[in-house]
Amino acid sequence: MTEVEKMAEGINESLGQLKTDLANAVKMEDFKAIEKTLNDYIDKHKDVDMVQLKTDLSDISEQLGGIKEKMLGNQNPQTLKQVVSAFITEKHGEILSAFKAGSGHVSLDVDKVVAIMTTANATPEGTVPDYFYQQYAPAPNVNLRENSILDKVTTLQTSLAAYPYTETIPKDGDYAFLLEGVAKPQMDFTIETRFATPVKCAAWIKLTEESVTDIVGLQSIATDYLLKKHNRKKAKGILNGDGIAPNPKGATTYGRTFSAGALALSVVTPNIMDVINAAVTDIFTTHNYEDEMNYMANIAMLNPTDFFINFVAAKDGFGHPLYPMAGLFNMVVIGGVMIIPDEDIAVGKVFVADLSKYIVTNYVPYSVRIGWVNDDFIKNQFVILGESRFHAFVKRLDEQAFIYDDIATIKTAITYVAP
Repeated sequence: MTEVEKMAEGINESLGQLKTDLANAVKMEDFKAIEKTLNDYIDKHKDVDMVQLKTDLSDISEQLGGIKEKMLGNQNPQTLKQVVSAFITEKHGEILSAFKAGSGHVSLDVDKVVAIMTTANATPEGTVPDYFYQQYAPAPNVNLRENSILDKVTTLQTSLAAYPYTETIPKDGDYAFLLEGVAKPQMDFTIETRFATPVKCAAWIKLTEESVTDIVGLQSIATDYLLKKHNRKKAKGILNGDGIAPNPKGATTYGRTFSAGALALSVVTPNIMDVINAAVTDIFTTHNYEDEMNYMANIAMLNPTDFFINFVAAKDGFGHPLYPMAGLFNMVVIGGVMIIPDEDIAVGKVFVADLSKYIVTNYVPYSVRIGWVNDDFIKNQFVILGESRFHAFVKRLDEQAFIYDDIATIKTAITYVAP
C-alpha cells in the first residue's frame, strides 16, 4: 500500500467517525455527497506519489478533524457540506497546481454556494430569431416626409399616351384708331400644338411567403413603403427633374433666372421678402406678347436653412419675431403667396412660381401588382411591384411663370446703390 493510499484510508476512517458523531447535525444526503466527492477524488489520483499531494491530503484530513468541534460548538452551526465545500473552494487553486506538474490538467469539481435568483437567471438559449422581438413590438410603417408640391400642381386625367396641348399666339398687326376713309389694319395669330410624352416611375420589393407569415404586418409595411417612395420620387421629379429621358422636366428646371428690369437698384437694404416680392413682380410683368394676361405666383420655396435664417429667426428692432407664423406653422403666407421650406430646394436658392401652370396627368394611375418571376413560385418568393405613368410638363408660354435663382443674386440686383 502506498503512502497516499494509507492517508486515504485514514481520511475514510475520519469520515466514518464523523458520520456517527454528526448524524444528528447534518443531513445524511449532504454527508454522502461529500464523502463520495472526496473518495472519488482520492481514488482517481491514488497512484500519484507527490509531496504536494500528500501535504494537501494531510491538510484535508486535519480540516475534517476540526469540523466536528466547529459544528457542535457553534451556536449557529454550519452543515458539514458547507464547511467542507468552503475549504475545498479555498484550496482549489493550490490542489490544481499540485497535479498539473505530474498528471496533466486536472479539474476539481466543488459544490457551489446557492446564488440569489435575479433577472440574469432567465436568459435565452441559442440564437434568437431576428423576427422574434418584432412579434411583440410590431414594426411601424416607414416614416417618409410628405410631398409639398403634388397637391399644388394641376392634375388631369387622360387616356392618351401622346398628350397634346395647343397654344394660340398673337403674331402680327394690331388695332388702330383711324380717320374716316383710312384702311383698317390686318391682324394674324398662330396656333401651335405640341405633345407631351409620359414618364414611368416604378420599383419592386421581393419577399418570401415565410417572411410575410412570420413577421407581423410585413406585407402591409412593404406596400405602404412602395407607395410613399413612389410619391416622393414623383414629387422630386416634378420639382427637380432634369428633363433628360426618361426623367421628367421639373419645375425648377423650367425656372428662368430673375430679370430685374425696372426693379434694378431700387431697394434700400433689401430683405428676404423684398427678394421674393421682386421675383413675384418679375413674373407678373414678364410677357410672351403684348397685352398677355399676367401670371400670378402662388408659391415660394426655400431650403429649410434659409427659411430659418430669413423668417423664423428674423426680429424687429425690439427683438420680436417679424414672422410669427413661420415658427408656429412652418410657413408664411403674404399677399396670396405661400412661402414654405423644402429640403429639395438647394441652400441659397429661391423658387418662385405659379405652380398651377405645371400640368401632371394620371395616364396610368399608380397600381400595385403581386407576382412570381422565373422559379420564384417553387421557392416561395414573390414580388410586389408599384408603378405609374404620367405626363409632367409646362406649356411653352407658361414657362415665364417659373423663376429659380440665387437669393444673393436677386438681392444684389435690386439693392440700391447711391450715386
